Amino acid sequence: MRASFRIFRVFGIDVEVHISLLILLILLIYVFSNYPPPYGFDGFPEVEKVILSTLAAIGLFGSILAHELGHSLVARRYGVKIKGIMLFIFGGVAMMENLTKKPREELMIAISGPATSFGIGILSFLLSSIPVAEVRAFFLLSGYINIVLGVFNLIPAFPMDGGRVLRSFLAEKRSYVEATKIAAETGRALAILMAIFGIFSNPWLILIALFIYIGANEEERLVLLENVLGRISVADVMSTDVVTVSPEMSVSEVVDLILKTKHLGFPVVEDGRIVGIITLHDIIGVDPEEKVGNVMSREVVTISPDKSAFDAFKIMSEMGIGRLPVVEGGRIVGIVSRSDLMKIKEILEALEVMGWRKRGS
Repeated sequence: MRASFRIFRVFGIDVEVHISLLILLILLIYVFSNYPPPYGFDGFPEVEKVILSTLAAIGLFGSILAHELGHSLVARRYGVKIKGIMLFIFGGVAMMENLTKKPREELMIAISGPATSFGIGILSFLLSSIPVAEVRAFFLLSGYINIVLGVFNLIPAFPMDGGRVLRSFLAEKRSYVEATKIAAETGRALAILMAIFGIFSNPWLILIALFIYIGANEEERLVLLENVLGRISVADVMSTDVVTVSPEMSVSEVVDLILKTKHLGFPVVEDGRIVGIITLHDIIGVDPEEKVGNVMSREVVTISPDKSAFDAFKIMSEMGIGRLPVVEGGRIVGIVSRSDLMKIKEILEALEVMGWRKRGS
């Protein structure tokens, strides 16, 4: 079952909704219905209260979408590729590729989201002057929501925008990696303080603190990983001794090969060209005499040998696969695995430490 669904496309950017959003949507309708103005609509007639609460809950995620669009449109001006926007229970995220490492550009991308929220908030407060009770209540709530959204996202912690603002300032005088480490440490410290405060006040703060803590760790991990793997190519780390199968082989022969090599999948090659891939998952419950060509997956994710090892890691992470065929000119020239990348990372980090000690001696 898919966890997210594409709902529409705006400015050439796909917008997806995670099913977890439905839980929060229902919760927000309930909360808005039971809070008095300006934080809800309690006191209005029952039908109006439900309609206004539903519109406000939908409007909240419209505000989050606008916030992420602010990021996306500015990022696109700097050449960043936008894969889409995901709305989920914790808010939203603009999925970007090849983020800029220039401090000024990162700053502009980071503040564009909160700036959009503040703009919507100010406009909502202006519209709340309309002398109709329902309109006034709706736009007052919208104003508060967007101002809070803007302020909350400026908390100096990953994955909040404030974490990227902090890194952009630090990166003016420090390396990008060092700036990321400091910003991540700041985020973790704030998350711990938020969790402690949440224990004595609001359990929701504990959940938000966990989200911030994990986000800080993930951002730091990816930047450190890119710093190491981004400097070497796939050709440097791939295995050239590739075990392949042909479309005419039987499933039972593939099983024997899995047991012999301890690999869970193999590229399917015909006339020197890769035509598919077959994994243990593909052959479970299949007749042992069935041909590989009839059960293999023809949607093969490959990579060029001149791409960076970090590009390979990103593809494997996004696709949820452990091995990636390396193809050049339509022919398979190697294979790279996630475990190979992690081993190379450990080796390169160890060599860097040894080199530092030698220089310092």
